[in-house]
Amino acid sequence: MGTAVKTVIYLDVLLLVNFLVAYLLLRAVGFVCGTSPGFWRTCAGAALAALSALILLAPPLPAALSLLYQATSAAAVCRAACPFRGWRCFARQTVWYFLLNLGLAGAVLLALSRDLPLGAQTNNFAVYWAVSPTLLAGCALLVYLTLRLVVLVFGGPKETECWQLQLSLNGAELPPLTALLDTGFLLRDPLSGQAPVLASYTSMRGAVPEAVAVFLEEFFAGACPEPPPGVPIRLIPCKTAGGMRTLPAVGGFSARLSGTGKVRQASRVLVVFTDQTLTDASVQALFGTEFYHTARPVQRQFAQAGRERSAAE
Repeated sequence: MGTAVKTVIYLDVLLLVNFLVAYLLLRAVGFVCGTSPGFWRTCAGAALAALSALILLAPPLPAALSLLYQATSAAAVCRAACPFRGWRCFARQTVWYFLLNLGLAGAVLLALSRDLPLGAQTNNFAVYWAVSPTLLAGCALLVYLTLRLVVLVFGGPKETECWQLQLSLNGAELPPLTALLDTGFLLRDPLSGQAPVLASYTSMRGAVPEAVAVFLEEFFAGACPEPPPGVPIRLIPCKTAGGMRTLPAVGGFSARLSGTGKVRQASRVLVVFTDQTLTDASVQALFGTEFYHTARPVQRQFAQAGRERSAAE
């Protein structure tokens, strides 16, 4: 008659190993997504991940509920470890961390299905592997190094591209803004099809012309103000994280983009104002690739003028 073998789980080993594994996986996620967290934030996320592994000791849950728990804990870990740079980036970090965890656990389950003597115990999509912590941490390190190799061969994620945006209206220049080139920026004017610039009014309060400022203040306060005479203003529906909104757009701006040795300029620019803070408050404006390609490069004009002067001489 066979004797059932019970695996003894040591909490200190369970927490320490999961902390080390989560730390390496979070570094891998940050490297792949181009948002590497700092040391202390990574440690905070790894500590939360280690605590979430205690679900292994809970009574068995339905598969759907266990999977939901793992996905929710992955989101909480990424939120604690990675700086918030928008919901899209946060979702990408969570998916990567969730998939890496499932992949690591799946490798152990695959070995179990081949009857390899690992001494592993599974419960609620959590896996306890009764081997040395050095070996398990080494497996996570191997995952991290593999991802670094993949990024080295195929190229890493493109870094955030910030520009200095100089707006002017009716000859009056506004203070320069830090603008982010967002490849997923899809906002456009439904009437003209024009690709606008989205600017945070909270960052520009006191800089826009007085007539426009009065209109924007009253609009964001919930009133229905009359547009100032001589200034083209329209309302544009915009889909945000909080749902559909109607935002005021002011036309007739001139724009000049400067950054990374390149200068581009555009006229008759439509600027959509929002009373919300953009990204992490270090950016005051957003624009898309369509607006970027609409703006004319200034260097070519200067180079052509230089050649014409040389030919004349």
